[in-house]
Amino acid sequence: MNSLYGSVQLNYDSYLFLDATFRNDWSSTLSKSNRSFFYPSVSLSYIFTEMLNNMGTNLPNWMSYGKLRASYAAVGNDLTPYQLYNTFLIGKDPNNNTTATRRNTLFDPNVQSELIKSTELGLEMRFLNNRIGFDLAWYKSNATKQLIDLPMDPQSGYSTKKINAGDVQNTGIELMVDGKVLSKEKGFNWSLSVNYSANNNTVEELSEGVTKYGLGGFDDVAVLAVVGQKYGEIYGTKFNRVSDKASPFYGKIILDGNGLPTRNAEIVRLGNQQAKGLLGFTNAFEYKGFGLSFLFDARFGGQIFSATQVAMQRFGTAGITAPNGERENFVVDGVVASGNTFVQNTTEVTPQQYWVSVSTANNLGITEANLYDASSFRLRNVQLSYELPTRFLAKTPIQKAKIGISCNNVWLIKSHVRGIDPESVYATNTNATGFENAGLPTTRAFMFNLNLSF
Repeated sequence: MNSLYGSVQLNYDSYLFLDATFRNDWSSTLSKSNRSFFYPSVSLSYIFTEMLNNMGTNLPNWMSYGKLRASYAAVGNDLTPYQLYNTFLIGKDPNNNTTATRRNTLFDPNVQSELIKSTELGLEMRFLNNRIGFDLAWYKSNATKQLIDLPMDPQSGYSTKKINAGDVQNTGIELMVDGKVLSKEKGFNWSLSVNYSANNNTVEELSEGVTKYGLGGFDDVAVLAVVGQKYGEIYGTKFNRVSDKASPFYGKIILDGNGLPTRNAEIVRLGNQQAKGLLGFTNAFEYKGFGLSFLFDARFGGQIFSATQVAMQRFGTAGITAPNGERENFVVDGVVASGNTFVQNTTEVTPQQYWVSVSTANNLGITEANLYDASSFRLRNVQLSYELPTRFLAKTPIQKAKIGISCNNVWLIKSHVRGIDPESVYATNTNATGFENAGLPTTRAFMFNLNLSF
């Protein structure tokens, strides 16, 4: 990789700032005709309170600072090495004969670099002598010409093909509000901040003739990128239900002759993995060298399929298979076929019969039964610190000493996935966060630190 980089900074009267960067890369992982790619950025900041002060205008007492900003940036990304030309893998068979094997991916020497284009507009304000402030931003980014492995018919001799495809768009807002509730130089200090973000991630385009692209999943359950839809659509199976809107049983689950649910084998859209919003709330306290802060955060919306719950239901270890520790027979609320119509079910079943039926309808059971709201609320982080008074350091070369302890992922206060953390996704190398299968529990980390200044 060879790169050429340049930047320009302009400042007008300390209130108008223009920054621009220019970068060109030449990557040896791309073909000679596509090796060079250019991506610039530009940002403009306008501190209107500083302009008013320069003009001699008196600001209102409650206004301390105000800034408008706008920016545009493009970022390029090349191909990983050795994915440009089709070659054979040389190896040995059990008899020590030399073999040449075709790779599973069909490479294309004409692929180009990826390009991410982003735009942001923002407003920053501070009030009451900088005691309260907010930062509001709107953004839009488009990831284009992404380098992906497009599935192919195995009869072609390849399972995937490396192509440039896609236009995945993110639009959203971010809001941060902070304030000093109590502020005394040698007394008790209390500050707080609130962060809220809402992101809408949509698939604007894939490749010609392609409307769906798999992100992850297993068996009946698939997390897909679908053109015209939000990124991370969850597809799977549903309960068989009465579909005749004229029927008094419309929407009821259709049961078999034993009073157990039946599965509709059609793979349909069930939900989406994206959160509607994220919220963080931080409190920080300081008093005579001691510091304490804690962060709560919440996720609102989105769905996740739990294969762990399927397995637990199958073997009777899930709490829902024995509500309140009881396993009494019950009647499933549904209908059974009677000639050309349906009648209300009256057949009793055991909890074991019901949950085995739901969880063994296929490898992952009936998807709808274990699709959960991925909303959560947790105490994310706690930090405690103490700064030694300077009098204890007077006869040492140390000017400042601070010790601290922190804990991350402290307490999952609320989850809808019946005891499973919705952040326990199936794998770390996929964007399919709407699928969970025997994922390891999220870890709680403790950290100790000592900071010394000389």
